[in-house]
Amino acid sequence: MDRNLSSIIDDFPEYLFNTINKAKHEARQQGRDIVDLGYGNPDIPSHPLVVEKLNEASRLTKNHRYSVSRGIFGLRNSISEKYFRSYNVTLNPEKNVVNTIGSKEGLTHLMLALCDPGDKVAIPDPSYPIHLYAPLIARADVIKVPLVDTESFLSNLDHMTKKKKIKALVVSFPHNPTTFEVNLDFYQSIIEMSQERGFWIINDFAYSDIFFENKVPPSLLQADGSLDNCIELYSLTKGYSMAGWRVGFAVGNEVAIGALTKIKSYIDYGTFQPIQIASAVALNKLDEYPFEISSIYKERRDIVVETLSSLDFKVTNSSSTMFVWAKIPESIKINSIDFSINLLEECDLAVAPGIGFGDYGEGYIRFALVENKDRIRQAMRNLKKKKWK
Repeated sequence: MDRNLSSIIDDFPEYLFNTINKAKHEARQQGRDIVDLGYGNPDIPSHPLVVEKLNEASRLTKNHRYSVSRGIFGLRNSISEKYFRSYNVTLNPEKNVVNTIGSKEGLTHLMLALCDPGDKVAIPDPSYPIHLYAPLIARADVIKVPLVDTESFLSNLDHMTKKKKIKALVVSFPHNPTTFEVNLDFYQSIIEMSQERGFWIINDFAYSDIFFENKVPPSLLQADGSLDNCIELYSLTKGYSMAGWRVGFAVGNEVAIGALTKIKSYIDYGTFQPIQIASAVALNKLDEYPFEISSIYKERRDIVVETLSSLDFKVTNSSSTMFVWAKIPESIKINSIDFSINLLEECDLAVAPGIGFGDYGEGYIRFALVENKDRIRQAMRNLKKKKWK
């Protein structure tokens, strides 16, 4: 009997955050109070109205049965109306929308729907890890495009796609980890490029609702011609602080959404129906809640940025996401993993090393703003006390 595992397991790169996670676990086992700004797991509670609706809906036994994998119509209609209110984008809930069990599930199955083994998928470097792993699961080949800034990214992408045929481009703006933002002209440029050279565009729009100073991030689907070949992944995880609920959507091109819907119909029966019902309430009645959540992240960000700037870190200026992306001072001659371990050992502070997001993340660290202001101030005091070399 052949007990060997699938070769796809061996194709997965080593998860570079394991070193930090192991050190963090050991520190807590020793009783140390670690301020964890490494893992982007929102601490802000979901809105009481959504929780109440979940409780109400879960008491109805008819909601305990299988749901539908593409999501109930009321939920799909709610996200369609949300896109019209927020972005003036018209979506048909029957053709342009499918409910996903979070963005990670949606992207992974979308890659299976779009790609054959050996197809090439372009992603930014650095990039959120699932943007690398999802194509690998589909046995596609990944091409990394340097993302040092958005202008050079466009130039690099243009140069690469003139030489190599790709099946899809995965982007995510506002961006994790760099916090880079783009405007509608950026999206128009990559759409024109894709239509000329024949590839899909997928935008992981996970941080759409976390923004400051009234700088609303544009949707990819606002650009002309986007429904011809574009898909956007939207999530309630960050803007509505519903991480554990696992409610997301793939919206956009009818053919791609249909293919994803078909694949999901063979894999799952959808999210627990009371969660879907409560999520529709969030979309229908809580347009203001993401603003409240964003203001909390803004206060936390200001505390971190002020301290880092005083310590000669170069902080990426951003008006969105729940992260701070900072370049390690040039006077500190160690790599991002060793530097992150150093912060854990000397400052009781966990951060994410930039190399974990790709080669172009080396030299940076990412702070996730997922502890309250007092805890973040505590971490920043510890940073200031450190003897910098």
